[in-house]
Amino acid sequence: MSHTAALALAALAASVLLLIQLRGGPYAIFAVVVSAIEALLAFGIVSLHVTHVPLALILGGALALLGIILYLKVSTKHAVAAATVVTLVGAVQLLTALRFL
Repeated sequence: MSHTAALALAALAASVLLLIQLRGGPYAIFAVVVSAIEALLAFGIVSLHVTHVPLALILGGALALLGIILYLKVSTKHAVAAATVVTLVGAVQLLTALRFL
């Protein structure tokens, strides 16, 4: 399993945990959708292309932003840890897309 696939699966698992914790909140649903798209891309099941903007930049930024929003909304230990995972995975993907990592 590659580094990208492992990060995508970690974000997906954390997003699903947040979805269960928040009982279907809109930010949690969007985090699951974005992380599922990332997982499908990482495993080569789906191929998406956006002109003029790297898709990793869009998805990584969305995950980082959603992770921050979800971090501010939750209060239990495991939900805070899951929101932190989503935020860090999004930040790593965003920095990789910007070629800082």
